Amino acid sequence: MTLPLLADGPAPAPSRSPMAFSGQGREFMNLLIAGSLFQIPTFGFYRFWLITRLRRHLWAHTEIAGEAFEYTGTARELLIGFLIALAILGPLYIAYAILGILLEETYAFASVPLVVIMYVLAHFGSYRARKYRASRTVFRGIRFWMTGSGWPYAARAILWDVATVLTLGLALPWALASLERYRMRNTYFGSIRGDFAGTGWGLFKRVWWIWLVGFAGLLGLALLVVVLTFLSPGRRALEAMAVLLTLLGMALFPLALAIVTRWRVEGLRFGDVTTASRLRARTCYGLFVKLVFSALGFLLAFVITVGLVGFLAARVVKDVVTASGALSWLSVGVGLVVAVGYLVALLGLGILQRYFLGRGLWVAVVASTTITNLESIDTAVAAGQPAGVLGEGLADALDFNVGL
Repeated sequence: MTLPLLADGPAPAPSRSPMAFSGQGREFMNLLIAGSLFQIPTFGFYRFWLITRLRRHLWAHTEIAGEAFEYTGTARELLIGFLIALAILGPLYIAYAILGILLEETYAFASVPLVVIMYVLAHFGSYRARKYRASRTVFRGIRFWMTGSGWPYAARAILWDVATVLTLGLALPWALASLERYRMRNTYFGSIRGDFAGTGWGLFKRVWWIWLVGFAGLLGLALLVVVLTFLSPGRRALEAMAVLLTLLGMALFPLALAIVTRWRVEGLRFGDVTTASRLRARTCYGLFVKLVFSALGFLLAFVITVGLVGFLAARVVKDVVTASGALSWLSVGVGLVVAVGYLVALLGLGILQRYFLGRGLWVAVVASTTITNLESIDTAVAAGQPAGVLGEGLADALDFNVGL
């Protein structure tokens, strides 16, 4: 009896291709500053061009094995989607205003249907927005695309939201897994279908103790409020609870973000292509610390600058405001300066948020991700069509965050 010969020895190890990001932070910051300033004279409409330029920058500098992605969306598409969404939402807002007039005594109850409609449309818009971005993403000359409808996704998301509330957040890992699986199984790279291998139980095992700490902290804060209310009735107890809840959230959120993001990346599949992530919690904490201190530094510099300008302006016009007309015009000028200053402050904070949490998290995820069996998508052929622009428009009009 002879043993069968082994065929050419052991199977070759699967190939691994690390992802990389080649963009410069200074270039991205320049895009942010210039685009944000252009929003002031254009009454915010330049944001469609800003978002497009930011996406093109991020996509073009994200590489796998030296090959970069391409974003083919345009600002005109985003603008058209926004206008279509306004045409849909406009009648709803008008109907809400009329109901508020007719049902003045039950105004709060009259707003419930509008809130429900907006809530459903937000979930619908988030799916359609992802569908739009996928179909504008190209790699190796082949586009990503998605099937499926936003309405079944919205129904799933709403049911999972209800389950999450009823279980005090315990159902959230299974909700995230179910929704991500639905999205990925409707996502294609050319002719290759995507999938999601992550499970709710796998995520729960990573985050259960965070939920426990948060729940225990919430109970402890509630007990503290009861004690403070008994000792010193008033609003101070509620204010103290709000501050402590904010600090607790700031302490736990970066950790939860790192765990969930790594779990999501590791679950992505396209045919035989798999992904691995080395994202660490300290990376997310670093981004949040940079954002907080940068925001505090910006606000301090802004207040000092405004104070100095106001002081110098007051000395210059001290002898001018003698007539009532001059005083009236001065009041108008001060009001305009305050309004512009407030707008500049908001834009500055928005720039910092997009730089550290938008670009920063993107770069961290890309730099910590490795792709396995990339050669298996060599058989992909072009398929699918570009998706419509309604989803992005709804997400923008409803101020629903869908990413860069």
